[in-house]
Amino acid sequence: MRLIEAEIQQLKFKILDMAELVQFQLDHIAQALVNLDYDLARRIRKKEKKIDQYDTKIDKRCERIIALHQPVANDLRFVFSVLKINGYLEQIGDGIYSMASTVPALKELHDQKLMKNLGLEGLINATKEIVTDALMSYFNEDIALSQAVFDREVPVLEQYDKCFKRLVQRIGEKPELAESLVQLVLIIQHLRRMARLGVSIAEETIFYLNGTIRRHSGEKNPSAGWEHSPPDTQEI
Repeated sequence: MRLIEAEIQQLKFKILDMAELVQFQLDHIAQALVNLDYDLARRIRKKEKKIDQYDTKIDKRCERIIALHQPVANDLRFVFSVLKINGYLEQIGDGIYSMASTVPALKELHDQKLMKNLGLEGLINATKEIVTDALMSYFNEDIALSQAVFDREVPVLEQYDKCFKRLVQRIGEKPELAESLVQLVLIIQHLRRMARLGVSIAEETIFYLNGTIRRHSGEKNPSAGWEHSPPDTQEI
């Protein structure tokens, strides 16, 4: 085995370990939000430093491979894809940490069963599925699964839109709960961003496997303009 092959193999193990940790965190934040489990949210926050450590180590390993071995073709695309996906995973980890921080503020909403009425649980699960399938498409080198991730983005946008509008309406109905309800707005925004990061992981899979840059391929990006602004709520 060439030295660069051994280095790339080790890099694969590292990014897989990070992906598994982020997936673990994503599974648990879903439970913490749905059940308003404060203890679980606290444990989630404690693991954030581990994700940051992976982020730094993986970046340094990629830099070393490029500097020492000057990879080409597929090896180079793999290293570049790891650099990008590493960053996406770190951002997902940050979002999970932020959502875990909001759980204590949601206490007064527990008896309202608002999570279910808003459809928030469905949005959480849809976001999890996008990130999970995107990671599976990458590690299994499955282009068909990447395409399935792209196909799922529009339905998630629709769920986001409905959830957001219901929440804005609820704030109007229950202004005394506005402070806690605003925390749900932030959670919804984090979930939407995570879903988009999952799509970006699937895009990097396509780049790694065949060199195609999907965002420049002429396909319409359904999330354009959504990243920093909520949907129009004038009708409410």
